[in-house]
This record gives sequence, C-alpha cells and structure tokens, in this order.
Amino acid sequence: MSPHLGVLYRALSVHFRLRSHRAIARCTALGFQQRPPLRRVYSTRSSAAEMAEQLIQYDGTEYRAVKEGLAYILNPPAQAPGTKRDRKADEQSQSVFYNPIQQFNRDLSVLAIRAYGEHLLALKKQKAEKRKQKAAASDLAKGKKRKREEVDVKEQTEDQTQGQGNPTTAQQAEQDTAPSFTILDALSATGLRALRYASEIPFTSCVVANDLSPSAIESMKTNIKYNSLGEKIRPNTGDARAYMYSLLNQQANTPTVENHLGKFDVIDLDPYGSAAPFMDAAVQGVKDGGLLCVTCTDAGVWASYGYPEKSFALYGGIPVKGPHCHEGGLRLILHGLAASAAKYGLAIEPLLSLSIDFYARVFVRVHRSPAEVKYISGNMMMVYNCDAGCGAWSTQPITQTKQKLDKKGNPFYHFGFAQGPVADSRCGHCGSRTHLSGPMWAGPLHNAHFIRRILDMLPQADRDVYHTIDRIEGMLTTAMEEDLNLEISSDEANQTPPGTVGGDIPVNEYSAIIPRLDPAAREEYPFYFSLSALSKVLHTSTISIDAMRGAIRHLGYRSTRSHARPNTIRTDAPWEVIWEIMREWVRQKSPIREGALKPGSPGAVIMSKSRENVQGCEGEDPSLALLKTELQAVTEEAKDVKDMVTKIEAALYRSGARQAFGRKRRESDPQREQPGTTQKGPQDTKPPRSPNGTGRPHPSTLEVVFDEALGRETAKKRLVRYQINPRENWGPLSRASGGK
Repeated sequence: MSPHLGVLYRALSVHFRLRSHRAIARCTALGFQQRPPLRRVYSTRSSAAEMAEQLIQYDGTEYRAVKEGLAYILNPPAQAPGTKRDRKADEQSQSVFYNPIQQFNRDLSVLAIRAYGEHLLALKKQKAEKRKQKAAASDLAKGKKRKREEVDVKEQTEDQTQGQGNPTTAQQAEQDTAPSFTILDALSATGLRALRYASEIPFTSCVVANDLSPSAIESMKTNIKYNSLGEKIRPNTGDARAYMYSLLNQQANTPTVENHLGKFDVIDLDPYGSAAPFMDAAVQGVKDGGLLCVTCTDAGVWASYGYPEKSFALYGGIPVKGPHCHEGGLRLILHGLAASAAKYGLAIEPLLSLSIDFYARVFVRVHRSPAEVKYISGNMMMVYNCDAGCGAWSTQPITQTKQKLDKKGNPFYHFGFAQGPVADSRCGHCGSRTHLSGPMWAGPLHNAHFIRRILDMLPQADRDVYHTIDRIEGMLTTAMEEDLNLEISSDEANQTPPGTVGGDIPVNEYSAIIPRLDPAAREEYPFYFSLSALSKVLHTSTISIDAMRGAIRHLGYRSTRSHARPNTIRTDAPWEVIWEIMREWVRQKSPIREGALKPGSPGAVIMSKSRENVQGCEGEDPSLALLKTELQAVTEEAKDVKDMVTKIEAALYRSGARQAFGRKRRESDPQREQPGTTQKGPQDTKPPRSPNGTGRPHPSTLEVVFDEALGRETAKKRLVRYQINPRENWGPLSRASGGK
C-alpha cells in the first residue's frame, strides 16, 4: 500500500469512528439510555439524508440498525433484499424489511396525524370548557335555591357528604378531560410507523401495532424493546379486519379488560396493494370524527385502463384513461371509502388526497351523520372521456342536489334525479368515440385548513428527523393551490372557529381546530390536462406552461397546477376555449407543416375549426361555416357508408344544438354583442362560467394572447413541487413472505 493511500485510509477510519460516537451521543440525548452498549459499530452507507445504518449486537444477536425519524428498527443482516435484479451495493437497504423510498409517506403521515391530533385535543378542550361552564352555572343555580332557613347542623352534614362522597358536576367535567389519543397501525410489519407515532407525537397515549405474521410480531417486539416504547405500543397478532370488527362489541372509553381501548382516533392502513378489503372494517373501527389514513399501491388498477373489471370489484368504479388517470384513481379510492361508510350512516370528508410516486395516500375524516350521507350520491359522478382522441372529458353527477328556500326563507337541500346524458357518443371536439368511467368521487380532494396546519408546522420541524420536508412543503402547497375557489384571507385565518367558547379564553387556544367542509360541496372543475398531450394531438411543439396560463388568464379564466403530474394545468376554461388557444398557438407561434395531420385524425378535425375556416366567408353564419367544415372532414375520414352516416348525423346534431343555443341567447339578451366584434380585455369583462355556458362568446371571436409574464408565478420561495426519481430501479418491491 502506498503512503498516500495509508494516510487516506487512516483519515477515513477516524472520520467514521467520530460519526459512530456522535450517533451514540444522539441516541443518549433522545432518551435511550437503557440500551446495552454497541459492541461493533461501523457505517455501511452514506447518503445526503445521513440515514444511520449500523451493525450492532443486541441481546446476543447481530442486527443492522436503521434510524428513521426518532425511531430505530433492527434488521437481521440475513434479511433478503428486494427481489429486483442487478441491484447495486448501495441499494441493499431497500429491502422488503425496510424501504427508504417510503420515508416521504411516513414523514407526511406523522405530521398529518400530529396536526389532526392537535385539532382533536383543542376540540376536546373546548368541549370540556363548555361542560365546566355549564356545570358552574348549574351549581350556582342550585346554590340560589338552597333554603337559608335550614339548620346549621344539616348544612354541615351536607358539606361533609359532598366532600367525601361523589364529586360535583364541575369536578366530574374536569376529570372527563383527561387527554387520550389512540392510533391503530393495522398492518404494521416491523412496527416502524407505530414506533414513529409513539416517539414523535408527544400526546399519543397508545398505539396498537397489528400484523398477521407471528415472525413480524416477534421482530416488532424487539424493536419496541430497543426503542424503550413498551408503555405506549401494544403489539397484536391477528387479522386486521377481525381486530377492527371486534371493536364494535366494546364500549369506547370504558376499559373493562387489560387490552381494551375501544374505537381509535386514528386508523392507518398501509397494505401491500389495495386497501379495499380493509375499508369496511376501518370505517367502523374509527371514532366519530376520527381520521383514516389509507395507502393504495395498486396504481396498475386504479390509474390504468388494463383492468377495469378489477377496479370495479375493488373500488366500485371504472378508471379513466389519459394523463389525468391519477386524479381519477384518487377519486375512485374516495368513492370506495364513501360507499363503505354510507351503509352505516357515516360520511367522509377528504382532508388530503395525494398521488405520490407509485401509490396513493388519502387522509379522510369520518363523521357519524345520516343527514350528511344524503349528499353522497350528489358527490358522485360519471365521466365521458375522449381517451382515443383529443383527451377532452365531460362529467355528469349521479343525482342532483339543489338548494331551495322553505316558506320561512330558510335554505334546505332537495335531492332528485340527474338528467343525462350530458355528452354524445362521440366527442364534440374531434369526433372520436367517448368511453364511460366512474362512478367516482366528485367532491373536493382536500381541506385547505388541514393542509395549512401541516405547512405551519414545517418551519419548526427538525430536518434531521424529517428528511423530506422540502418535498412535503412543495407537494402540499401545490395541492392546496388546486382549489380554484380558494381565497383564504388573513382575516379569515385569524377568525375564531365556529362554536368556540367566548369569555376570557384566548382565541388562539382553538386555532388548531380544523373547520369542516360543506357536505354538499362539489368539485366544479375536476381533473387536469397535460400540455404535452394537447400538443401531441396537433403535432406541434409543446406549449410552455407560462404561455398557456397567460393565455387562459388573459381571457378571464383561472388556472393552477396539479400535484399529481408536472406540466399539467387545472382550469375553469371550457374545452372549446382550450382548443381555440391551441389552434392559435399553432397559427401564431408554432406552425405545423402541411400534411403533418392525417385527414380524419383528431388533430385534423380540431384544426379544421380554426377561425380562418369558420370566418372564411364574409357575412356567412359561423355555425353554418363550422357545419361545412365538419362535413368536409367527415367525407375525408369516413371508413365506409355506415360510418359516414353516423358522423354526418353527429355533425347535424351538434349544429342543431348550436343554433338552438344561439336563438336562446338572442332571446334572453337582444342587445348582446354580435360575434366578430372586438372583445374587451379581461379587466373589462370576464366570461361567465355558468354550467350551461350562457353568454359565452364563440371561441373564434376570442383574442388569444400568450402573455408569459401574466402566466408566470412569482413565488416567494422556491418549492420542490415534483421530485425526480430518488434512485435507479426504484419503486414497489415484491410482497414480503411472513414466516410461520
């Protein structure tokens, strides 16, 4: 060995020894003084996150200790790594025993449950204060009614009885406010989630870590003992569904047996594959107002068009095909949860719904309210999707939920049948066949107040504990911005939540309370579209997101991003406006060569409706010119006589609908500005966005301006909205095989 290599070797040895001593010091500072000393410690991997992974001796057995958050898990060195071929040396830690790729999921879950727990504790404190005030008022009323003529001996006897006997109402109310926060990790495996919940959420009273595999339970017990968390974590061996169903036979919050807990405040479902088999038991095992955390890793089912029958069997709906399939998958999962809960008079409220990497993670609040269950049918929808053509879609609710006024002027909701279908069998933009998807959830995906609570916790979070803070902040910010109607002012954020107690109690004591959403609220503009997919249809260069958003905003519509996929846009602009913007993009910025679009293709049909063709004949009715263009396209694309007849009928149907719509507009507003006149800017007039499009100008009359400065976001902080792949060949691993 050369002298230089020897010096380098000694320097590295000293470096790793210092890191080992620092790791031991951190463990001691975190409260793990009772652990036996580490006999042999050396680093096996170095990463940007400094994830500690060390070989140790514990109870006479050698383990590989892995630290995540404030918890450690002991991984036997003989544990087989993930079953992927050509695994590199630095990828050995990604095994079926521990998958570091899921750390983002676990970090987010800890923060989300903590935010919900603070809400629950504030709510309990608020209710306890109300009971205390009510009890004090009751005691005062009783004192006034006491007869002053009673003898002193009798009063003294009553005072002694009150002091030695049952507590007063106020004292009983104070006793009822003892903090209790229970969590069920239904599919715990090594118990890492349970360990992190118990060690990182300070007000957690008990965590039940359940698993079906006896070998997993033995490993879990070792990890619990190593982390000195035996007082907070209870391992349980058994089927998760059977255990959650057993909670129905117990009375909540009345511990009559040693292991009794009643229903849980939080139930976490993180299975391998679909969580659908556990949904029915989970909605019944959680308390009223409790939180369900659900992970589904079967994206090949709910975000794919290869297994519609499997998706319907698991989630009760058919997935959508196209770039927006991941949001469609989230809505399918929420539909499955809502359908499972509705049978028992339970209503769900999505707090946070995310499509992450190869899985979906949803956080849902469950309320026992038969009245709110009535809104569920109105919060379900069918989707008519042009998946084989231009990618446009239209939605139809299952039922109608309308707000009316009674004789006294008080609002109430009326539930009725929905009129359908809202779309033709062929796409009105490109003439391709449409396919049916759903039913799926049509309500909001997120509660902005819940997301804001998590984001407010991030500045104080320890980055040595939560290594994925940057990605959490970027994804949650993007998810919160998805709501086009979100306008939370600083005044609203500082308002006292509904139902808070007045008096001398500071308002900020109840600032952790997360307000409930309107159960009748429906997502008015679901789904997003991909800019690359739109450009692909027209065979043109991809329009930039700033140019597209600038054009949309210039026309008076709103737009935002989607967390599920980069280079996507959610907007309230109708599809005819979107395609007019793309036609103008081709005309103004990125012309396509002649013959690039095959006659009869979706792109050719869309480009045939350009304003040059529609307004080609001066003085001619635009609807008639558009009909001529469509019929000309039909003659070019028809495969046979039968196909030509079908397409001509569809074109005539669309033309008749347009003419009827035009007559209706002229009758409703005779002084309406005629098409072809100059449109005012977005500051002067804003196109109405009513469901039937009343008053909407013809797309060919719009002034499309690609103002990138208008569409560019001026963020105060640079966010990691979409993270790149963390490593090569990453993703879901094979199912772990439990030992007997």
